[in-house]
Amino acid sequence: MLLDYKNLRNKYLKYFDNDEHYCDFVLADVVFGFSEIYYFLNKNNVSSVLEIGSGTGILLNELKENFPNIQFSGIDPNISGFHNLKTVISKLNKDGYNIKVESTGVEKYSSDKKFDLIFSINVFEHVEDQVQYLLKTHQLLNKNGLNIILCPNYDFPYEPHFVIPIIINKKITKFLFNSKIKNFEKKENEHGLWDGLSFLGRKKIEKILKKNNYSYFLDDTIKVRMLNRLNSDKAFKKRQGIAGTLAKISKFFMIDKLVFNLLRVPFPYMKLIIKK
Repeated sequence: MLLDYKNLRNKYLKYFDNDEHYCDFVLADVVFGFSEIYYFLNKNNVSSVLEIGSGTGILLNELKENFPNIQFSGIDPNISGFHNLKTVISKLNKDGYNIKVESTGVEKYSSDKKFDLIFSINVFEHVEDQVQYLLKTHQLLNKNGLNIILCPNYDFPYEPHFVIPIIINKKITKFLFNSKIKNFEKKENEHGLWDGLSFLGRKKIEKILKKNNYSYFLDDTIKVRMLNRLNSDKAFKKRQGIAGTLAKISKFFMIDKLVFNLLRVPFPYMKLIIKK
């Protein structure tokens, strides 16, 4: 099931003070996130869900409206380097949406409650201690519960927030692209975004999971959906800049199949599903 983007925009634009750029940025990920999580809520026996990194709370609200029998919880640290997301939630709640997002990070989150499903979308790369994140979220799962993580895969040398290539490592990349990084953070009011990124790739994540004997699955079909998203999601394509254009060209000429399937070059995005 897909959310209707036009209806969403009409519904939520005013809560962004009619800032179309910011609204489109958020809603593009809401539509994407909803489509990636919907199946698990619709097909599994899920009664409790925790979203980590709820941001504006809009995705959480749309899920609540579509699955009224499921209990949803959300947390978000609202750390430096992000828009003032609390302002949007506050405005929504004044209109009666009743979106509850606890202001905390997962490492400090305390709950006696266990969840059937935990998910995060474009959050994992912002977590300072990713090993602790995996351990803590696993503890919060019910038996047979699922933890779904969607995030960039830094085994591929590309940083999607800043749309720049990764040259050897984070430190050298910052040195080479320091001006572009600073300009982007200033323009988007995302000060501290670069310093808060953790460049952990699929190989290192799998190593952590195997070490802790976690049962997991990497959904490689995400490649097709992300490439298709460049055609269907104008806000997402615009955000990717020249990289998005090159990806569309490679898909048109089927170069993507050569690169990612035959040559087995790591795809720059991943969907990880961990089962307890």
